[in-house]
Amino acid sequence: MLFLDWKSYIYLKVSCSCTNSIYSKIKIMYCITENLIAYISNHTKDFFNICFWLFTAGITFFTYKNAKKTLFNPIRSEMIKYQMKVITDFIDKHTSKGYDFDSSIDYSYLLKLNYETDYLFDELTEIKFKNHSFDELDKSMLLFCQENLGGLFEIRENEGKITLDSVYGDFDTAKQYVKTKYIKEKEDLFKHLFLQRFYLTKKFYDLYTDLLNLQTNPFVPSIIKDKISTIMSNIYINIGELYKLLSKNISEQTNGNYHTIYSQFVKNKIDHTKDLEKLRATITDYFKVNNVG
Repeated sequence: MLFLDWKSYIYLKVSCSCTNSIYSKIKIMYCITENLIAYISNHTKDFFNICFWLFTAGITFFTYKNAKKTLFNPIRSEMIKYQMKVITDFIDKHTSKGYDFDSSIDYSYLLKLNYETDYLFDELTEIKFKNHSFDELDKSMLLFCQENLGGLFEIRENEGKITLDSVYGDFDTAKQYVKTKYIKEKEDLFKHLFLQRFYLTKKFYDLYTDLLNLQTNPFVPSIIKDKISTIMSNIYINIGELYKLLSKNISEQTNGNYHTIYSQFVKNKIDHTKDLEKLRATITDYFKVNNVG
């Protein structure tokens, strides 16, 4: 009699079980194959009908997928053309060869326009200089304001934070605007604000409205809108910095002239060069410009 140790016994038992399992599977497969062949032999017509309809369904499905691509490709192409045109027009219009926004944002002229705010405001409201005879310097200042005023931000304060409400208006429109009862009540409410509004140049207002249009255009990709939002946010921050410098110098009647204030602003302002670089990179990546060809 052959005696096995317990490890050998377990190994033999498992081997037999595996052999039986494999044999059972082979036997089942053989039975299925045998029955299938028998069915096909006895029902040849039905089998070919089934194969025919499966083949037809497959052809129909893949034809539909191909037709769907063909149908929507022209629509997709036209949308991409429109997106590229809108974005390219903006870049061409408001940047210096695609490298900076400085000339369109027009910070230097924004400061100059608001630096003369006493003259501008008095002329608009006709309070102070109604019978005053302007000298040549006064006239040149007013002429600059008349030619360049394109809109304004109405200044409000909410829980200690300054808010900006944009208002379109050339010189004549603004002249009527600041006389309205609504604005007078607003000025009484915020008497502690030395500057009640921040005037905008025509160039800046043109850029500002185009940025808003891009931000709200449903056909502009969200990833590009995010970069536009960043640009607008940084512009608001810079406008706030300009406003603070102007308020301080005018309210304290300091001797700081236009150039001194602008130098201070340049040191503190956010540089939009990186904003534009990120916008260009996002546009290039979205339209896969480097993958063309």
